[in-house]
Amino acid sequence: MEPDDEGARPLVDSGCLVIWFEVVDPLVACTRDLGPIRDDYSNLYFEGSGRMRAHAGRLARRPGCIPTESQAFTARDPWAKPLPPAIGRCEVCLAAHPIAQVPE
Repeated sequence: MEPDDEGARPLVDSGCLVIWFEVVDPLVACTRDLGPIRDDYSNLYFEGSGRMRAHAGRLARRPGCIPTESQAFTARDPWAKPLPPAIGRCEVCLAAHPIAQVPE
């Protein structure tokens, strides 16, 4: 837990669920000539979509529904936080930890 600016309360309570982001389709920068990226970026292209899926979990424990081979990270955002439309929530996590009202 980290204290806020005044040190009065923790930013993330250890009992709170946070969002874990599973990288479903990584976005990778590549060069056409397999060399370094040119100053004008003319040899740069991207592969993948960068698609992610949100899961509910604790900070110190990766959710079990994220495949072990998948890259995942947490931004310490609460599970009930609204997400961009492009990031879907895991159905397993949503069933176990329903969100009755998403704060605006």
